[in-house]
Amino acid sequence: MLDRFTGMQVFILAASHASLSAAARALDMSPAMATKHVDALEARLGVKLLHRTTRRLTLTEAGTDYLAASRRILQEMEEAESEVAARRVDAVGRLRINLPLSFGTRFIAPLLPEFSRRYPQVEVELGLSDAQQDLIQGGWDMAIRIGHLADSALKARRLADCPLRICAAPGYLERHGTPRRVTELSAHNCLSYT
Repeated sequence: MLDRFTGMQVFILAASHASLSAAARALDMSPAMATKHVDALEARLGVKLLHRTTRRLTLTEAGTDYLAASRRILQEMEEAESEVAARRVDAVGRLRINLPLSFGTRFIAPLLPEFSRRYPQVEVELGLSDAQQDLIQGGWDMAIRIGHLADSALKARRLADCPLRICAAPGYLERHGTPRRVTELSAHNCLSYT
């Protein structure tokens, strides 16, 4: 099935220039392809839009009506595309981000003034929580998490390494001894971040 909008473009140009060859040249396609587009358009509509001879191309009554509608439709489509494309240039709207409390406070919050200066039409909403979040149900646009990603249909990207260290106060080690192997940690009083 040929593209309807291209068919409309071919039809409009053919009617404007009274020539399928001129329409084909304007759209950088072969005259045979331009003819196929008009034929497909007429077959889909079930009416003749153009009277075609080897020397002349004229509109039928239905073609005259369809030409006005086609011009309006393509104009509205171009306007809609322009409006959407304009949003691409200027970021607008609300961005909801969920972050671990310490990470968000230390690394992301300091970046917000500069982000807001660069994108004044974006309202940032930070959710600071160490709990796992259901992004869809919570309405979050994105989340940053530290750790391994569980199987998920969500798209994820690794941002950076986050090395973990095991630390102890000298007084604790004097009282309880210094572990030599990771397996010995289970016998110690550990505060862990999960």
